[in-house]
Amino acid sequence: MRNLFHNFVSVLMWCLFGYYWYVVGRRQITVASLQAVAVLGLITIVGLLLTIWWIAHNKKLASRNRRRAAPATTPETFDTDSIGRPIQSPSLDVLHEANIISISIGHEGQKVYEVAEEVGA
Repeated sequence: MRNLFHNFVSVLMWCLFGYYWYVVGRRQITVASLQAVAVLGLITIVGLLLTIWWIAHNKKLASRNRRRAAPATTPETFDTDSIGRPIQSPSLDVLHEANIISISIGHEGQKVYEVAEEVGA
């Protein structure tokens, strides 16, 4: 549906563009018309030059591999959860390799992570 709408709007815009060329083509050329064409040409050239500069800038950045490099990662800490409760758990390596992890709240309000045994494996 969205593609159909875009195509419809595009056809309408081209019809409007053609109509304005028809209107402009029927008028006599004046100094004001030439000034408008000169301003439009200047804006087009400036836009083209800015686009070419931007592409060159991005290619230069890409050649340095700045955008592709992953940002430096901070060491993963597992002392407290997002609301500040202390966490009691086995090491992160054990948790990463576990298939099932049980999470509960301990008696003193700490969050407890335990590696659960698989049932019926």
